[in-house]
Amino acid sequence: MERIENILNFKKNDEYLSTSGQPTEVEFNLIANEGFDVVINFRPEEEMLGVFDERRLVENLGLKYFQIPMTFDTLNNQILSKFFEVLEYNNGKKIFVHCHRNIRVSVLIILYRLIILGWEREVALKEFSEFIEVTPMWEDYIDEHIRQFSVQ
Repeated sequence: MERIENILNFKKNDEYLSTSGQPTEVEFNLIANEGFDVVINFRPEEEMLGVFDERRLVENLGLKYFQIPMTFDTLNNQILSKFFEVLEYNNGKKIFVHCHRNIRVSVLIILYRLIILGWEREVALKEFSEFIEVTPMWEDYIDEHIRQFSVQ
């Protein structure tokens, strides 16, 4: 039996927010059946070549769909602002966010929690470290985007 927890690198972040790697067509049905209202996809179009028409599938399931294409090299204040805006606008709704493997999304969730929600750094990084080893490279990347965002 298919379960939402079996989606690639699935993580339930809280009551309203879950993240994962790329769901399959069948798994999007699970997402809809679990009561999610919104799907945010961070995969750029070139990564989606050969993948089913995700937007059409998600919208046909009755969910709102947002594609905010980014890679670690292209992340900037505009992308962060768009992501934060979509999360804030849909506050109180169940939101499912994915990328290819749930690495990009995990970093974006940390940035949201640190910049917007004011989480303590150690708490945000501890949750991230349950999924990925937090190395100085990751800390520098996160710090750089916090600095860049705070000067906008």
